[in-house]
Amino acid sequence: MDVSTLALAHIPQISATIGLVTFALAKNKLTPAGIIAAIAVAIIHMASPYPVFFWLLVPFFLLGVLVTKIGHEAKARLTQSSTGSSGGEGARSAVQVFCNAGGACILIALHAWLATSSPFMSLRGGVVPGIYAPRLQRVLPVGIMAHYAAVAADTFGSELGILAKSSPVLITAPWKKVPKGTNGGVTIEGLAFGLLASFLITVIAQIGVMTAQPFRALDTSTGLLVIGAGVVGSLLDSFLGATVQATVTDKGSGKVVEGPGGQRVKVLKGGTRVQLGRDVLTNNGVNFTMAAVTSVGAMAVAYALDLGL
Repeated sequence: MDVSTLALAHIPQISATIGLVTFALAKNKLTPAGIIAAIAVAIIHMASPYPVFFWLLVPFFLLGVLVTKIGHEAKARLTQSSTGSSGGEGARSAVQVFCNAGGACILIALHAWLATSSPFMSLRGGVVPGIYAPRLQRVLPVGIMAHYAAVAADTFGSELGILAKSSPVLITAPWKKVPKGTNGGVTIEGLAFGLLASFLITVIAQIGVMTAQPFRALDTSTGLLVIGAGVVGSLLDSFLGATVQATVTDKGSGKVVEGPGGQRVKVLKGGTRVQLGRDVLTNNGVNFTMAAVTSVGAMAVAYALDLGL
């Protein structure tokens, strides 16, 4: 299939990508490098034989923009940036794009490759066994859907959970209240928003698989698995935030200090910032690890229960 034929087969996806890139540029939602990364991610999603994966990417981005906007005012008031400005999410970098969608890209590429594989390969010496893993091919879509359910649940929980009236508690010490914005802090409202996001992604996935290839419905068990994976992923993100990600606060205001683009916040000896927790992973590292572990876990459960597409 040549490039022109491939482009004609993906006119809706290409149009959507152009629209989202234009929106991201106009609203400063992505850095220039983030734009390039997003286009690369979109192309990989288009390569899948199942269009649903691309159409999961689009609402994930739009819903993320929406909830970030809703929670921006509160986050700007309750946290601050390491650059000296108020808190709140700025333009997302290429690293953030890949950490939120890179795991799905790997699974999609593997799924597309397996879809074109055969039990046999013709070589000069005759026919030999080929790469053929039908059960893996069945559970990979579950992993991809679980990935987006988890990252969406995490986004909803962190961006909207900060609006909760109650104070967050540390997930590893639920009797201990922490400042809003603390890594590993959770609230009932944040968990509920995470459940909502996971449910929405699962509904979108259900519509996608019913109206396009593979033209079948998710069975109840698979749907519940994806929803559950999203919630577990959100909890895992909080656990990682509490155990392997440092939280930096300002001594004067007591506010949590956030690094631009999910980067580490520098803490100088004798300075105005205090570091709490172990500094093993950045926020981006936590997001990627959480999504990867959730996807693999969901696929393992699907494999054990013989679920999938």
